[in-house]
Amino acid sequence: MTLPTPSGAAYGPRGKGGGYEGGKGDVEIPPYRLSSLIYDRLVGEVLHQLWMENFERLARRYELELDRVADVACGTGLATAYLARRGSRVIGVDRSEEMLRLAAARLRGCARVALIRQDMRYLYLPWKVRTLLCATDSLNHLLDVEDVQRAASSFARALEAGGRLLFDVNTAYQLREGGDDAEWSFGIEGWRLTWRSEWEEATSTATLTMRLEREEGGEGGWVEVHRERAYPAELLVTLLEGAGFRKVEVLDSAGLGKPGARTRRLQFVAVRG
Repeated sequence: MTLPTPSGAAYGPRGKGGGYEGGKGDVEIPPYRLSSLIYDRLVGEVLHQLWMENFERLARRYELELDRVADVACGTGLATAYLARRGSRVIGVDRSEEMLRLAAARLRGCARVALIRQDMRYLYLPWKVRTLLCATDSLNHLLDVEDVQRAASSFARALEAGGRLLFDVNTAYQLREGGDDAEWSFGIEGWRLTWRSEWEEATSTATLTMRLEREEGGEGGWVEVHRERAYPAELLVTLLEGAGFRKVEVLDSAGLGKPGARTRRLQFVAVRG
């Protein structure tokens, strides 16, 4: 992996929502360029366990057809590998080259998986699928309503008629509660990670700024800025219906019951018309 060399240019607040003001020599890199290396230990494995428990319940409740599945925003391939072990033929899709490289290493030798680098807004899969998954708040990273609409339409085109779409998103309550403006710093797998999370009420947007540097020292570090936008459930239902989905159900991911004012994550299940 080739990275820009930390230079003398200081990193400062960026765009809406601001960001962590790093030190001299920091350089900004795209999201997941470096954090992909520690993603599983940082949050991926925990989120995967929660996803897996919900997925099994949803698979039984909706009698999901899992012979042909797309795992969109597959990241390091945890869910893709799980589905393949379960017997599914899986297409794993992600726009991050670094994430896909890790997924490929995890899935080496697995003949039931195809990995493709694509943007979820413009999917062009080699075959249509019966079930399409987009897990762990990936849709929140689309910051414009028009992009969410493009993704919904893209999901519809990738599914066979009658196929099911399952995705989850963080709510405004979850992103707001996480935006405490406190700076956190800790070490993990040879890296020193400093981050700050901020919430902007006017745009319903959370900004997570990560600064990574090698624990053995050296001048400067690398900064990744991750942004998520919360969308009202009613808006997402409207966008899905406009893209050709029907029977759109919205559940609280914690327990898969009816959402409430303090729901942190919403689970959507929709049928392709």
